[in-house]
Formats: sequence, structure tokens, C-alpha cells
Amino acid sequence: MSPPLPHAGYDGLNETSDAQQWGDIHEKFDGDRLDIDGHPVMQKWEAPYMHALAEIATSNGGRVLELGFGLGLSASAVQKHDIDEHIIIEANKDVFKRLEAFASKAPHKVTPMLGLAREVVATLPDNSIDGILYDTYPHDKDEQHTHQFKFIKEAYRVLKPGGVLTYCNLTSIGSFIVGEYESWQELWEKTQLPHVRACGFNDAGIKPIRIFPVTPDQGCEYYEHSEALIPVLYK
Repeated sequence: MSPPLPHAGYDGLNETSDAQQWGDIHEKFDGDRLDIDGHPVMQKWEAPYMHALAEIATSNGGRVLELGFGLGLSASAVQKHDIDEHIIIEANKDVFKRLEAFASKAPHKVTPMLGLAREVVATLPDNSIDGILYDTYPHDKDEQHTHQFKFIKEAYRVLKPGGVLTYCNLTSIGSFIVGEYESWQELWEKTQLPHVRACGFNDAGIKPIRIFPVTPDQGCEYYEHSEALIPVLYK
């Protein structure tokens, strides 16, 4: 049996917040990390993990939907694959400016869309997306562990039959306490799988989870595990 997952995670989220205000908060960006409203949103050490997520999201080719631009780590990885269109939804206006600059130079068509993930994806047609990569930031403690599922329920609608979705929520997975789960599989089955099924995915489309090695920077505020979870979900 695998050893218990260590305690490591981000405890600094606000108790409550206005998600609509997130777009107007200025970013703090130095190329290696992105902070918004004093919170660590993304750091460069995540790059190999983001590349692994991008490989799954682009495996069908076609139209790929990405949620959250951040440092552009996963977006850069998506662009290395043979796709027709790369739709990126970003809520923060400062980050969106960098996204627009990225789009102007990308080898494959990029369609930037400004707004909150759940609101913007609601405007997309049914059965129109071949692959989805979800990696946005929770705005407060209330949604820290569940924000991905609120989106995935809507995202299921826009996926084509056979379309694939993967996601990450490092600020959630990184906060589970010592001894609470004996393995990644147990964590998946107890904290993720019931929600994924409730979003519409059936067991035939829910593939075995992948565990990816990561090396967070020393002192990383939100993640200290040496591995990270990769879900693979087909409609």
C-alpha cells in the first residue's frame, strides 16, 4: 500500500469573494510566477505537468478549449500539437492582455475569450469541442475543492461525443491532510469520482487516473507533493 499523502496545500484563500471583481485585480507577474490579489496562481515548475495535461486535451486534434491562461505554460504546450483551433477563456484583464499577445504569434489559430469560465462556456454550442483542459484558480475557500465540477457539468454539454477532458486543481489536492487518504486512487474515488459521474461522465468514459511526477519549488505555497493527479475523461 502506498504511504499516506503528506499534508501540503494552500490555506490562504479568502473566506468569500466576488468572482466578478477578479478580472479587475492587477497581476504580479515576473515570468516565473503569477500572483493575483496576493495569491499564488501559477508557478513555472508546473510546466512539465501542464505539458502532460495538454497532450491529453489535444489527443483528438480539432478544437481545443482551455480554461485559464496563467503563465501560458499549457497554452504553449497545446500549440505544439496538430489542432484546428485553440479557444482560451481567461477572467483576469491583465492576464488577458498577455493572452492576446500570445494569440498574435501562435502557430495555430487562437480565439481568446474574456470572462469567467462557467459564464463564457455557456455561450458555446453543444457538441462543438474535441478536447478540454481546465486549470483555473478558485476565488475563495467555498469553491476551493469544487470549482472544477461546477464547470465540468457545463463543459460536458460542449464536448463532442468521444471528446476528452482533463483538469487540475492543485490548490485543492495539495491541501489534503496526512493519513486522510492512503493512495491517489483512494483520493480519486472519494473526492473526485462521485462529482465526475454527477457531471454526466459514465464509467466507460472515465479512464484510469495517471500520476505524474512533479518537482515544486522549495517553499511553494500551494503544493509540496512529488506527484500530481491527471484525470482522463471521455464523453
